[in-house]
Amino acid sequence: MTSILQGIGWFLLKIYELFENLGLPGAYALALIVFTILIKVVLFPLSYKGKKSMMKMNALQSKLKQLEVQYGKDRERYQEKMQELYAKENVNPMGGCLWSMIPLFILIPLYSIIRQPMMYMLGLSEEAVKLAVTAAQNAGAVFTGNAVYYEIQLASMLGDANIHSAVSAAIPEFADKLQAINFNLFGINLGAIPKLNFWSTFDSLGVWCSVGLFLIPLVVTAFNFLYTKYSQKTNAAFTAAPEEGKKKKKNSDKPEPKSQAERSSQMMMWMMPLMYLWFGYSMPAGMCVYMLANALATMAQDKLCLVIMKPGYERMLAEQKERDEREKAELAARKAEIAERRRQQQEEEKANKGKKKGKKPVKKAAPANKNGRIGIRTYALGRDYDPNRYGGVTPYRDPQDIIDEQAIEDARQSKRQRKAADVEKAIARAEEEGDIDRLKALEEEAAALEADAAEVEVEETAALPAAEDVASDEETSEEE
Repeated sequence: MTSILQGIGWFLLKIYELFENLGLPGAYALALIVFTILIKVVLFPLSYKGKKSMMKMNALQSKLKQLEVQYGKDRERYQEKMQELYAKENVNPMGGCLWSMIPLFILIPLYSIIRQPMMYMLGLSEEAVKLAVTAAQNAGAVFTGNAVYYEIQLASMLGDANIHSAVSAAIPEFADKLQAINFNLFGINLGAIPKLNFWSTFDSLGVWCSVGLFLIPLVVTAFNFLYTKYSQKTNAAFTAAPEEGKKKKKNSDKPEPKSQAERSSQMMMWMMPLMYLWFGYSMPAGMCVYMLANALATMAQDKLCLVIMKPGYERMLAEQKERDEREKAELAARKAEIAERRRQQQEEEKANKGKKKGKKPVKKAAPANKNGRIGIRTYALGRDYDPNRYGGVTPYRDPQDIIDEQAIEDARQSKRQRKAADVEKAIARAEEEGDIDRLKALEEEAAALEADAAEVEVEETAALPAAEDVASDEETSEEE
């Protein structure tokens, strides 16, 4: 990681030396601005990809709102439908967010480079930096504030011949790399940290420098707020077709409820500038120059993306509209077919209503078996004993326990009823979605459940005479 940061720092140093040799004022600030622009140019393909993904997401906002209204109460179903929509439209919901986080990934290493110019720009080792700071202090250099910023202060002090000589003597192997870095921009030291109580630094930095440092983070925050507003404006251009937006605005007196994405965007509009304000008063002012240049460059980048993607977006909307109309027509046709199926079923039921139904087949009752009677006898197996009824061999249980046959049967019946209710809900959902294949499969499943319930009813009816015989036998034996 150190080698990578030193490579970036070396590149930044060369840009600085170019402007310094040309005699331009604020060479360090210009180097940061050019460095930011070059990064934007290099990362433009990735940013364009993220913007394109965000464009696709914005185009789906109307459909996402529709899903939220339709399945808002059933969150699991809503999430399922939302994932199906993303897969159908080939959209990654995190695609736009990931690329928008790139500036933060650049901000962190750049902070290290600005805070430690001796190590990352001049190429000194960590041990050499410590020796250089000690040698400068022995030569009369006065460091202020936190020790983590001594290095940036030392880089500006190397212009003093005495300090430069003392440091060169302390680290002779790096003497050829030592050079002063001018952090001055119109009298403001970009190596210093802005303070909220700027009047406390009047003696050490001067009035103009202290006030200028105080104002820089405010200016950066204002520009980042403008950038956030502009970014939302460009994103709004990819939300819906202009005629649709005007139509909604004309026909609706009450504003539509904001979606989750819109609420998140509204929150980010305030959170990001405030975060940059905190950065501004916590880091050297050179970071503020980068953040300001990044905001302006990003606004230009968004404008360029808008110009490039606008024709493609309008074409995508036209294709999406055509596809939606085709899908609506197909859905209407499927629902019409389902309605016709329902009508035919109702006609069949009506035609068969007056006809006499055949009696259900009744199974012949098995002869009474005293050794297998259903009752409270410990070892009785019952007439309908089936060793595989409950999944084969069951774990050992105390033979003295009484088997509650009725409770087991009630549990099975409750399970059948729940299954039937679930199938009915699934049938209603399939009818709503116009899924004919699934509807047919569910109807077959419902018919199987009805047949199973009828079979159970037949078995219970057949068991009644046998139970009566058993009761009669027991009464006879008691009388005897």
